[in-house]
Amino acid sequence: MSEADRAIAEVRALLGEIRSIQADIERDTREAIEEHEAYLAKVEPEDEERAAKARRGELGPDWQRLQRQIDLGETSATAVVAGVDESPAAENVRRTAAENAREVMRVQEDALESDDPASEDLSASIGAARRNLREMREQMERIRQMPLPDVD
Repeated sequence: MSEADRAIAEVRALLGEIRSIQADIERDTREAIEEHEAYLAKVEPEDEERAAKARRGELGPDWQRLQRQIDLGETSATAVVAGVDESPAAENVRRTAAENAREVMRVQEDALESDDPASEDLSASIGAARRNLREMREQMERIRQMPLPDVD
């Protein structure tokens, strides 16, 4: 086998490796796109429910104001939750969420330390509050993971 034949064989082997790597990248990309689309399909209804409540003012005037901006494409729920949106309304929403979380934790700790027989009922309420808080955190995490829209 000549030197040229060996070089050609090496190039062909390298091309085979490149094609294999390219196929792997294309497969991984398709899988990532499918996973992202499935994720968006799952969280979109939840975010639409939050958006509807915000539009009606059920989440307070700051969320209502932010939702108008979201609807206009000026910001996004992800930007609000992630701290990218630095508007006063977004800062108020984040501050209120943090205060509510701290208050829930304080009430839970007080109830757990209590010797009051009624604390059993309170313990059940605390469990429900913890579940709600966990759901809120999960929803905020889902919103945080949503892609930021292009805002020009």
